[in-house]
Amino acid sequence: MNTKNDVKMDRRTRRTRLLLQEALLRLLADKPLNRITVTELTELADVNRVTFYAHYHDVYDMFDQLRTDLIDMYTDMTYRHTQEMCNGDYRPFIREVYMSLDGREQLLSLLSTPSGGNLYADIIDAISKVCTETVAPQIILGIGGTAGTAIGTDGVAATGDASGTGETTSYRMTVDPTMVDPTMAKTLSDYQFGYIAGGVVNMLKDWFRRGRRESIDLMVNMTSNLISHSGREVYRENLKLLNETTEIAGTR
Repeated sequence: MNTKNDVKMDRRTRRTRLLLQEALLRLLADKPLNRITVTELTELADVNRVTFYAHYHDVYDMFDQLRTDLIDMYTDMTYRHTQEMCNGDYRPFIREVYMSLDGREQLLSLLSTPSGGNLYADIIDAISKVCTETVAPQIILGIGGTAGTAIGTDGVAATGDASGTGETTSYRMTVDPTMVDPTMAKTLSDYQFGYIAGGVVNMLKDWFRRGRRESIDLMVNMTSNLISHSGREVYRENLKLLNETTEIAGTR
């Protein structure tokens, strides 16, 4: 059972960490991580060195924890919106991405610094990884909320399809999992969701670089419109391309 003292200590710990993180982000705006010392960091945060070392081993450890927290935040965020993305609706996810950093200029600016270069790539990888693991399989299985004719990678109705019509209209388009090579599916998922994740994070980065002149609503709609062309139909078409390429290579 938590006591009042425990709660007070937790609040104090969170406040101390926040002060140190804000100080680190301010310093990173002017210099690389390897030139930041514990002394200048604690002076800027108005925290003594003993307190700093109670939380972190050194400046690099602090940056690593900040990086881990950010990656975890985006990973959890992506998981929360998995089903919506399976249904082709990326707007709720995109909105939360923008809302999570709106007003946190220093955190946003970190993505534009040399020290934030790897972090920027890590965030893209984290989003892409979750989508590849959760959204892609549902697209392949046709569990996106629009049940219909199962089609193979050639666009023809799969064997055993009850309708037998061979329709390929978008509202009936799914992929027969028995006709999809797992290696091809993984390759396509890596490319497609890496593209989508990169698009979202790049739009966020450019929005900040341009001074956040556009409203969040406008950015959400523009970002969603741009990546909407990478949905289920495009996934199927690219599977078809991969399949054709593999077949051609196999005949040589």
